[in-house]
Amino acid sequence: MKLQIKKSFSGREIPKNTQFTYDKTSSKRPAWIHVKNLPKNVMFLSTRANGKIHHYRVYLSTTIPLYLPTNNTKEEMEKFYDKFAQIYDDELESRNSKATKFLFDKVKLPRNAKILDLGAGSGISSVPLVKMGYENITLLDFSEGMLAKAKRKEELKNCRFIKQDITKLKLKEKYDLIFSIFSFASSSYFDDKEMSKLWKNVITLLKPKGYLLLMGNDFEPPKNIIKKIKSGKYEIIPGYKAQWYLGKKNN
Repeated sequence: MKLQIKKSFSGREIPKNTQFTYDKTSSKRPAWIHVKNLPKNVMFLSTRANGKIHHYRVYLSTTIPLYLPTNNTKEEMEKFYDKFAQIYDDELESRNSKATKFLFDKVKLPRNAKILDLGAGSGISSVPLVKMGYENITLLDFSEGMLAKAKRKEELKNCRFIKQDITKLKLKEKYDLIFSIFSFASSSYFDDKEMSKLWKNVITLLKPKGYLLLMGNDFEPPKNIIKKIKSGKYEIIPGYKAQWYLGKKNN
């Protein structure tokens, strides 16, 4: 598969010295594009692969500009996370750590409470919990590469790890708290049916009086879920604006 980067969405021409590598495992289009020597603040790219135009948006930009399809699939995201687990940590560890500490200040739980990190990735949101003294944490993610990185972290050596798609949860245990940092918000590749099923499954995994704790840039729980769980609100966290949601299961 041959890829051409045509131009940015704003019409800016791509410099001739721009260097890029890309995923070649798909016959349709790359799951990711890694670009060097690109002007700053280029948020979107227009590309051509296999005779078709494909649009990409920047995903990680501070360290190395990485672009994902604007309508990416779960399979493409899994390829991306498997390959770029280290860059993901470098880029987002500080943000996720602040978000975790902010959210857990909103609840009071015993340190042996059963906690599920949903869409845990490389564990950057669970590490702060271990440092806060929580002892019973399970990390769930669909990326083998991300979980492998999480397992190598000394802080998480006593945690449990589960490789599973969050839209197809098959867990028998119940949890005192389920939390997710940006996994719901970044799930544009989930259709409405999958998202509805996901919310229902999450609720069933909570113990009575269990907490659901979420943070994202653009998400809203379905109305039927809001009836069971109290709504959250907007807060400013240093460096970015995000919506957080805190709910407690009534029974």
